[in-house]
Amino acid sequence: MPKIFPIFILGMLLVAIVFAQPGAVYADSPLIGKMAEAEFYEGDSNYHAIIQASDGFVYYAICTHNRDRHVNLFRYDPKTGEVKTIADIGKLLGEDGTKNIPQGKVHCDLFEHEGKLWFGSHVGLYGRGGLDGHGPYPGGHFLSWDLKAGKLTDLGVGTPEEGLVALSMDKARGRLYALTWPSAVFIYYDIKSGSRKSFGPSVVGHSYVNTVETGGVPRSLAVDPRDGNVYWFNMDETVSRYNFSGDTVELVKDQSFARPILKVRERGNPDDNANWRSIRWSEALGRFVGVTFYGEYLFSWDPKSGELEVIDRIAMGPSRKSGELMRGSLAFELSPDGGTVYYVNGASPGFEGNRKTAPDPIHLVTYDLRQRRYTDHGGIRLEDGRSPDYCQGLEIGRNGNLYLVCNIPFTDLKSEKGRRIRELRYAAAPAENLKQVYEVNLVVVKNPAR
Repeated sequence: MPKIFPIFILGMLLVAIVFAQPGAVYADSPLIGKMAEAEFYEGDSNYHAIIQASDGFVYYAICTHNRDRHVNLFRYDPKTGEVKTIADIGKLLGEDGTKNIPQGKVHCDLFEHEGKLWFGSHVGLYGRGGLDGHGPYPGGHFLSWDLKAGKLTDLGVGTPEEGLVALSMDKARGRLYALTWPSAVFIYYDIKSGSRKSFGPSVVGHSYVNTVETGGVPRSLAVDPRDGNVYWFNMDETVSRYNFSGDTVELVKDQSFARPILKVRERGNPDDNANWRSIRWSEALGRFVGVTFYGEYLFSWDPKSGELEVIDRIAMGPSRKSGELMRGSLAFELSPDGGTVYYVNGASPGFEGNRKTAPDPIHLVTYDLRQRRYTDHGGIRLEDGRSPDYCQGLEIGRNGNLYLVCNIPFTDLKSEKGRRIRELRYAAAPAENLKQVYEVNLVVVKNPAR
């Protein structure tokens, strides 16, 4: 037999192996998670705010739309499973939530820098000038939490009556950047000098309307580590930039997110503007990576070259297969090397365009940016059989775990726990119509992609 024949066979085998690698993987088995109970029954949500700090503890916020209560900050010990309430944010700020609109949320990441966590506070319910026996909202605060001392420091209010809905940090240059809600005021806090600077309403095409908003003010700012510039989308699909060297805000010329594939919307929604839900800097790619607010399209973007690439759709498997739509999630993180996307979302029935009568469990999706490979690792289910159905907060742990803050159905309404949740959050609902409530708690899952 000629020597070339075995070489040919070997070559064909290698080609077959390469082309046999799946472009998308859908796991059949669920991921089993363990819930950590915080007992904050007024709590109803989490947005971004979770981190495993260098001390090993997991810090996270549970937000509330309760008219009298503030957002609470918790600490979870992975070694013992203990959850401790470490801060009632508004109370530590000396604000009375029963008299003024409370600090209901932390709507941003918790950033660790120089032994502290840096973040900002946001409003849970809103009324310009006050609301039903409550005085005006004092405004969102820039804040730090000293990990060693266990102390909250107030760095001041950004803008009176405005919450800090999007906040990011430039650690190298010692800056906190924020956009406020509802008026989209861009503002920064300089750590070294302790100074703040406001640039006024800074989202083009946005104007405050006293109704529930679905995306007018960005929820995620893009901070470029190369030059300190900060970017956010506008409602006309252009992009604005804070120019660090010039200390100015300007439109980025000749760059737009107005791509046809990114303009998909829920059924009946007339607004087809493209914008991102969450965005991160990827060291592996040397550019930003984000997920769109609708359609859940993964994209990469380099503001210096202007190159925008639509990479893939990272919706959970059932939505990706069926073509159904869900609003993008803030539970969007990158591995430490920036090469793998971690993303958690579901398909809750309360949103337009979703015709399901019961919520789907949330799924964990990873995407290998180098190999261009999508993996749905399956739905997340707790040890007691319940399935969380909403998540906007995800942390890739240092110890092989993933940490999520989730909405979890609870059906034992006759128990003390069920009674308390009903009393605090569902008092207006007719008892005969109420079959379940939900609690918000930390969920720990082994990282299947590690």
